[in-house]
Amino acid sequence: MQVRNYGQNCSVAHACDLLGERWTLLIIRDLLVAPRRFSELEKRLKGIGTNLLSKRLKEMRAAGLLRDDRNDAHYTLSEMGAGLEPLVLSMAKWSLNWVEQSPKPDNTHFPDWDLLALKALFTPDEKKTKAILARFAYNGWVGWVEVDGSSYVFGLGEPRRVPDVNFPGPVSSLRNSRTAVEGLPQDERAAAESFISFFPVR
Repeated sequence: MQVRNYGQNCSVAHACDLLGERWTLLIIRDLLVAPRRFSELEKRLKGIGTNLLSKRLKEMRAAGLLRDDRNDAHYTLSEMGAGLEPLVLSMAKWSLNWVEQSPKPDNTHFPDWDLLALKALFTPDEKKTKAILARFAYNGWVGWVEVDGSSYVFGLGEPRRVPDVNFPGPVSSLRNSRTAVEGLPQDERAAAESFISFFPVR
C-alpha cells in the first residue's frame, strides 16, 4: 500500500506504514459504522477530493483492509479492516478524555460518529443483565444502541424492536445526562438512567 515507510523492524512502525496516510483512519471510522458508497464517503470526508479518495480506497483494497468485491457499489471493511475497531475506539476514548472537544461551527459532524464514541466509553457490568434498547432521533437521522452487562450493539435506522427509551436528540445529548433524562416521559426515565449508567465517563 505504502511507497513511503519508516524502515523499522517494529510492529508499531509497520502499522503506521499501513495506516499513517492522511484520511485512512477516518475512512475506516466511517466504514465501521456501515458500508458506504463512494459518494457518501466523499460527502462525509470534507476536503478529501475525488482523486485522493479514489487513491486511498484503491490502496486500502490492495492492502486487504477492504473487501475485494468490485460488483458491490458499497465499500465494506474486510476482516482485517474490521479488526481495527479496538484501535479506533481506544483513540476515541483517549481523545474524549484528553483532547479539547469544543465543537467548531465550520467543522463537519455526522451524528453516527457518536455511536462509535459512545461505544468507546461503554463499561461492561455483568450485574446488569437486562438489555436496554435506546433510540436516538435528530433532524431526520435515526440510530439505536442496545446494551446489556457485556455487550454494546448499534445500528442506523429504526431499531429491530420497540425501544425501552426514545431520546429526542443525538447521542451527544447524553453529555448532559440530567437534561437528557428529565426531558423523557416518566415511564422511560428508569430505563434511560440504567442505560446512561453504562457510560460513567462522558
